[in-house]
Amino acid sequence: MRSQGIAAFAAGFGLAVASGWVVAAAKGPDARAATKGQITYLRYCVSCHGPSARGDGPLAGDLRITVPDLTTLGTRSDGVFPYDRVVRIIKNGETLRGHGSLEMPAGGDAFKNTKGTEAASIDEAIANLSHFVWSLQQTAT
Repeated sequence: MRSQGIAAFAAGFGLAVASGWVVAAAKGPDARAATKGQITYLRYCVSCHGPSARGDGPLAGDLRITVPDLTTLGTRSDGVFPYDRVVRIIKNGETLRGHGSLEMPAGGDAFKNTKGTEAASIDEAIANLSHFVWSLQQTAT
């Protein structure tokens, strides 16, 4: 019975390694994904978050809330970049001031068009964007 548990763990761990999850978590952002994600960031995010992702985009002053500094997400998350949370917010939205609700996240369906983002799928575009934001972190890994 114990050997079955160990085998199940090993299989799960192997799947995580093969999918890149463990590698990404250990090494930090993927440089190629981040380069592609910058294209998406400039298209969809820069107007509010700004060219340096510090919340100083040209539309930031028009909002009723302060646009967050994306370069400090890791610092504000106990020194670990919250990759899964960033992916979830981009993909599904989150009830955040300024980002609307799950029914209508900022950008709505506009982000779901991957044409010109250097991504083959929505999930890949979101992962690339998340790696780009991860690459901007000031001190967190």
